[in-house]
Amino acid sequence: MSNELEQPFGAQLHQLVAHLIKNAVRIPPSVRRAALSFEDESWPGMPDSDKRDIVRQIAEDTEAPSDINRHFESYPHPFSKKLYARYLGALKNYKMSLGL
Repeated sequence: MSNELEQPFGAQLHQLVAHLIKNAVRIPPSVRRAALSFEDESWPGMPDSDKRDIVRQIAEDTEAPSDINRHFESYPHPFSKKLYARYLGALKNYKMSLGL
C-alpha cells in the first residue's frame, strides 16, 4: 500500500545516497535496497510488513548514533547538513505513517 509520504521519503533517500556516493561513505545494505526499490518502482507494491522491516533497519543505519549520523554531524557544509535534516524529517514522517 502506497501513501502520500512514501514518495517524499524516496526522494530524500535518493538525495542521501547521492551524498554518500559523492563522499565515498559506505551505503548500508538497507538503504541501498530501498533506494533501488524506489528507482525500479517496486517499492509501492511491496507489502507493508516488508516496508516496515526495511524502514526499521534504515532508521537504525542512518539515525543517531549511526556512522551516517556521525558523518553528517561532522560534515563541514551547511547544505549537506540541511539535506540530512530534510531526510530525517521525511524518514520520521514515513515511519509514523507505517506505524513505527
